[in-house]
Amino acid sequence: MVREQPKAPLASEDIREVLELLKGLQYPGLAPGARSLPGLAEGLSELLPVMVYKEGRSSLWAVLLGGTGTGKSSIFNALCGAQISASGVERPKTSGSVGFVHEDEDIAQGFPFPFIEPVLIPLEELRGPISGTRGTFQAVRHSAQELKNLVLVDTPDVDSIEPFNRLTAEKFSYLADVIVFVTSQEKYADEAPYQLLKRETARGKTCFLIVNKVSEDITPDEVSRTLSLQEVTSESLTLALIPYIPGDPSGSLADQKSLKDLKRFLIEKINSDKGPSPLSRNRDINRLRAAGNLKELDRLFLLEQKAAEEWKGRLGDLSSKASRELISLEERRFASESREYIKTQIRAFFDRYDLLARPRRFVSDLVLFPLRMIGVVKNRVSGSREEILERMKKKGSTSPVRETIEKLNREVLTDLSPFDEDAPLHRAMRQEGIKLEQREIEGLIMQQHEMLLSWLEDAFSRLSKGLTGSRKWGIYTTSMLWGVMVLALETVVGGGFTVLDAIFGSALAPFITKGAVEL
Repeated sequence: MVREQPKAPLASEDIREVLELLKGLQYPGLAPGARSLPGLAEGLSELLPVMVYKEGRSSLWAVLLGGTGTGKSSIFNALCGAQISASGVERPKTSGSVGFVHEDEDIAQGFPFPFIEPVLIPLEELRGPISGTRGTFQAVRHSAQELKNLVLVDTPDVDSIEPFNRLTAEKFSYLADVIVFVTSQEKYADEAPYQLLKRETARGKTCFLIVNKVSEDITPDEVSRTLSLQEVTSESLTLALIPYIPGDPSGSLADQKSLKDLKRFLIEKINSDKGPSPLSRNRDINRLRAAGNLKELDRLFLLEQKAAEEWKGRLGDLSSKASRELISLEERRFASESREYIKTQIRAFFDRYDLLARPRRFVSDLVLFPLRMIGVVKNRVSGSREEILERMKKKGSTSPVRETIEKLNREVLTDLSPFDEDAPLHRAMRQEGIKLEQREIEGLIMQQHEMLLSWLEDAFSRLSKGLTGSRKWGIYTTSMLWGVMVLALETVVGGGFTVLDAIFGSALAPFITKGAVEL
């Protein structure tokens, strides 16, 4: 019996980890060759579960593939030695995959295709040939010892108009250790079905090509010439021609020498320890494919990572440029708004230690009230956080910020968008809602105002807590501290106070003490 073990056991944990990574595959599509990443990832996602499924099994899978009306199901029945799969002139007869497996074979455990459910049917319960059903693998279980380690599969047509049928045939080709490709005299020159055969022979898989229903004038040389036109060499497979048999050919097919030779080959390979079997050969092929795909995937990811870092750097440059231009244009307004709240905080800070602040403010308000009534002097501006924020909102136009962001958006789309329209980043940059709306811009601006005010409040709070007792006493003994700071603020930050404010706030300026100067 064939009991070949793989050269090195597959690490299931590593396989699962790779599969999880492939599920969440994300990439921008910036590097050359990035278009092949989804195909590589999809191929690995299909190949790796097949490798794990086949790893601990000793059964050889022979999968029959072919086009509509080629007699594939009849040949399958001839190999099984029983009428298992429905066949006839109505096309197509096979709607799902049909199998013939030994009763000791547990094909359902760990089956690698989640969209296909294995259904086991005892041979004695079979009431007639079955056509298979969509989304199932109907496997008839037998007890024939000579076929114990052989799994025969009849698949839907590879040229079916039903996409799911073509997909099913494609997936079972991954499980195949031996591919039996069935065509007919009418179809052996068709290009489309040969793509799968061309791929599998190129990978080195054991393949048989059966040309069914041929007339006497068709020769192997003629078929070989047709194969060469399809870029399939006759040396890469075993070719067999079966003549046309009228009526139900299943019984007569079993007597055909080519099918007897095929069945003998399969039985010999599952019962012989001499030389490498198609099973071990297919394992090696799958390992090489997986290793090659992983290596290519890793190479492309490194290129993507490098390209993404360069892209982020260019984006940062554009963003910094836009920020500098905006700040240059808005610097004066920014300074005015910031200065307003700083003045309020300094005034509130000194009010704590200025014993004459309230009397002085009362006298100031009393004297200035008539002037305010006639409009000579403006009303005193309140300094609460909410009112300052509201004034900032009314005074501050968002147009410069919005225009800067729109300009940045245009530059990013022009300079940083991938050329490939199918690249994930190209699509992501044009998704609805990715661009900031005016309401969002205004909200972000007010959020930054809030953060600025909170920072100033915290800074002055820490300053107040850091005063020593002697300095506090110095402040208390400086009766004109606030007046001095009025003049100091006017000098440092400029504007904001009237001449009358300065007069009432600094009448005793000559009496500045050391404590006030230190503070």
